[in-house]
Amino acid sequence: ARLVTLGPSGVIETGSIVIEDGRIACVGSCALDGDETVLEADGLTIVPGFVDLHAHHHRENVGVLRPRDPEQAIYLAYGVTTSFNPYSWAHGVFPTAEAVETGELIGPRMFSVGDPMEYGTGFRKQPIESLDEALRVARRNRDWGAIGLKDYVLPTRSQRQWVSEAGRQLGLLVTAEGSHLNGNLGMIMDGHTAWEHSISYVPLREDGARFLGEAGAVYSPTFVVGGPASWDEEYFYQRDDVWKDEKLRSWLPWRESMPHTRRRTLRPESDYAYPLVAEGLADIIKHGGFGVLGSHGQHHGIATHWEIWMAASALGPEGALEVASLHGAKYLGLEQEIGSLEVGKLADLLVLDANPLEDIENTKAIRWVVKDGIVRDGITLDEVWPQATPFGFRFWDQPGALIQDSVPIE
Repeated sequence: ARLVTLGPSGVIETGSIVIEDGRIACVGSCALDGDETVLEADGLTIVPGFVDLHAHHHRENVGVLRPRDPEQAIYLAYGVTTSFNPYSWAHGVFPTAEAVETGELIGPRMFSVGDPMEYGTGFRKQPIESLDEALRVARRNRDWGAIGLKDYVLPTRSQRQWVSEAGRQLGLLVTAEGSHLNGNLGMIMDGHTAWEHSISYVPLREDGARFLGEAGAVYSPTFVVGGPASWDEEYFYQRDDVWKDEKLRSWLPWRESMPHTRRRTLRPESDYAYPLVAEGLADIIKHGGFGVLGSHGQHHGIATHWEIWMAASALGPEGALEVASLHGAKYLGLEQEIGSLEVGKLADLLVLDANPLEDIENTKAIRWVVKDGIVRDGITLDEVWPQATPFGFRFWDQPGALIQDSVPIE
């Protein structure tokens, strides 16, 4: 296939990938000795699996796990092989992540901060009133399985610095709920590694972009939600008949897709700010920073692709794919394991029926999704290799709820 490696090899117009024991053993010109299982991909395109860094997809189960769960599976079906939840319920996300690792659930590998470092609101109030308190809460989250800390609108600078110091001492990344530029600059100055959500006004000027870029900051704009104008997810609701998408219908309970996508608001395209937000992201990256995807759970699965497409408006197709995979790996500290098609890395990749470098919206044309070397059908998630195994019963699939017809009232 065509290989968009996002690594030193760049784009290989015709090449092969060999997978052994869940890892990539060869990329490009690969000798086959005849003993392998060969999946033919002539004319197709292979890209690294997507890394969604603001994915709230552990909410519905509230700790009660079923053998097949749509909130997890839909992300894998749409090409997300690794996800990160920057604000979650520890009793929901970590058992779910463990069930995926053991193979009891099908979905992306999952990371999280667990419960946020929050003050005075939310489901668990955190009295962060000293470095010792910050370390206590941070250790509890780490022992649950957290790889980072989330500063969720802590009101004072001293609290912010305590969280950063706790992260440094315990080896945890530190992200935060961002908004206006001054707050974001202060968080990065105080040692946070990233922030979530769009800067609340546009455009981003050169001095701000240069500072954030040279600081190596990670910007997660979550284009689909929040930001300086109308929520950008609604652009796709008005552009496309999202509720008619057959793949979405097969993976989402009808109540999570149909009501709000059928009764949609129509606006001028100029009401949406994503092109200007994307320009700010591109400027930060130009100066050495990073950007990552964040679908926010707004519309499970497809919203990850909307994020890629909106990023491409400023970064171009290959730049958007780097944000979709390589930069996310860097954010997690996993750039040696995932994010590009390179020998030794985990075999996380997508086989696409069309070339996203020609049209970025071809990211959605997934024939096979591969995670840890296991090949699954991109529509059904039936296992193709190494064992031909159907996905299993979809308890949420209710065709009767999707019938479109007229019902007489008398």
